[in-house]
Amino acid sequence: MLNKQQLNNLAVKAKNGDLVAMWEVKFHFQKMIHQLSEYNRNRLNQADFEDECFKIIEEIVMRYEIDKGDLPQLVVNFIKRRVGRTTKRYEKKTKSENYVTVSMIQSETAEGYTEFEIQDDLAIVDKDLMYNERITGLAAGDSKKLAILKAWSEPGHSVTATAKELALLFGGKAESHRKSITRFRSECEKALACAI
Repeated sequence: MLNKQQLNNLAVKAKNGDLVAMWEVKFHFQKMIHQLSEYNRNRLNQADFEDECFKIIEEIVMRYEIDKGDLPQLVVNFIKRRVGRTTKRYEKKTKSENYVTVSMIQSETAEGYTEFEIQDDLAIVDKDLMYNERITGLAAGDSKKLAILKAWSEPGHSVTATAKELALLFGGKAESHRKSITRFRSECEKALACAI
């Protein structure tokens, strides 16, 4: 791994026409570019984004002056800016793709076909349905866990009140239910941390 000073020196060499130095600078940032590309894979065209990033590195190196700052910081700032612009541009392009073009036979036209845009009803998912699916996924079919999750989703819930409710529903002591609620909370935190 190269430090800032080594990268700055490589940038000066690359600016003076050293192709090997240019490739070393690009290689240094390659992992970061691929990680950003992979992380945002549903929000941008990966190949185009990566090509743009490598072009940005070349442009920055050609304009780089060692006394005006560090190359790594410049590259990171420009690439992060590019991620934002590219994802916004990609969203605008794909926004109209919520509709599907279907060719249908119609006898009135000379060609015999006409196109209609219809909305894909299967692609639209109700937010409440998604919310309930997440809750059901965390509960994993356990009715006690499902009751705990439903209680958490209500405003102003308390662990002791939930534990008393569970004791009435499922039997047992409220204190043992309180402990199981605490254990389940940590399980959910782990599951949600892994999902992010």
